[in-house]
Amino acid sequence: MHTIKLNTLIFLGLTTVYSCNNATKPNPSQIENQSVTDNSDLSKMIMLADTTFEGHQVSLWTPDSLTNKFESLYLKFEDGKGNPVSDLAVDYEIKMDMGMMAHSGPYSPLVNKGRGIYQADVVFIMANMKDMGKGWLFKTFLKGKDKTDTLTFALPVQQTTIPRTIPTGTATDDRVFVSCLLPPELPAEKHKIEFALHKMDKENFTELNDYTIAVETFMPAMKHGSSENENAVNKGNGRYSGIVNFTMPGEWIVKVKLLKNGESVAQDSLVYPIKIK
Repeated sequence: MHTIKLNTLIFLGLTTVYSCNNATKPNPSQIENQSVTDNSDLSKMIMLADTTFEGHQVSLWTPDSLTNKFESLYLKFEDGKGNPVSDLAVDYEIKMDMGMMAHSGPYSPLVNKGRGIYQADVVFIMANMKDMGKGWLFKTFLKGKDKTDTLTFALPVQQTTIPRTIPTGTATDDRVFVSCLLPPELPAEKHKIEFALHKMDKENFTELNDYTIAVETFMPAMKHGSSENENAVNKGNGRYSGIVNFTMPGEWIVKVKLLKNGESVAQDSLVYPIKIK
């Protein structure tokens, strides 16, 4: 018997796909077989949903409420006695169900964090829309010897009040989504600033690794910026890292330019507000 426990606003479904020989199977993103020390404290996170499945307890977690930006989600697997299970053949994908149409979004391969926890980094390029389909779906594929089971979680993705993922046209890669990973608030000092870059190609999203991201800090109320900022350079897998320096408390913005071969290629202004404490 399949038991489902739901939190508010969460839908969880289960389908089973049986396979043999050359039968069609799901083609999710390739899993990254990397095991690192788990630094995630799920006790401080929000459990979106949980269910029991073939003797396993499966739950989905997030550090905070979900909005249309770069987000990290965490799958947790335990056996019937509450022991972590870290050797499952598991994968996932995300899908925006808008009723009459559907599309994907940028997402990275799962990372095995140990202790039965798997991290999924995704970018929600839009919020759920009222009365339009099921919204964002998180599909988890559990692959066995003869079958693949799919757990489907409906995600409550709301409209963000602070822009963190901004789409822009470019002269080189058409439509690009630029995700800034800064939190809404930070103390006044130097900070690492990270970005994720993805190209939209019809319904698919690919990582972009051949840019430099120029960063400039500015404090509108005081009409000045700061020195000692460092442009964000590619670190692989569509991720970029640089340095920003906030010298005093107040409302700041980070102005961003996409550079390729030293030339600015974005067609839109990319501005990310942040509060410095």
